[in-house]
Amino acid sequence: MTHDLTTPLTNEEFAALKEASKGISQLDIRQEHAERLVELGYVTRRLGSLSVTVAGNLRLATGK
Repeated sequence: MTHDLTTPLTNEEFAALKEASKGISQLDIRQEHAERLVELGYVTRRLGSLSVTVAGNLRLATGK
């Protein structure tokens, strides 16, 4: 599956992606941000946590 790494993210969504990369609990990230990141394929949900995918890590590497 190919992910568009140029899809605009709000500053808050990008910050949520950074938080998810630290292993922060899903409860600490606003639900609408988590939903969007899952929809874009940047994170997955696992046992109450958000796990960053390869696409999510690539997006983090772009810096925005």
